[in-house]
Amino acid sequence: MDQEMTKFRLPRKTKKKLEKDFYTYPKSEQNTYLVAWPSKYEEDYIAYKKGLLRGLKEESKKRLKDER
Repeated sequence: MDQEMTKFRLPRKTKKKLEKDFYTYPKSEQNTYLVAWPSKYEEDYIAYKKGLLRGLKEESKKRLKDER
């Protein structure tokens, strides 16, 4: 079977964890963010595993914790 033809699949628990947050790529030169869907697209999941994506909910929780 062709790799292009196979559907990208994740384990159920991993997929649920990824769907709970909103991920973006780092800010571009035009000061815009590109949205990433690591639970749906393999390229975005690979970027997530490499640490390139920012989870907005994770960052907001860190900021709240630091303020307290």
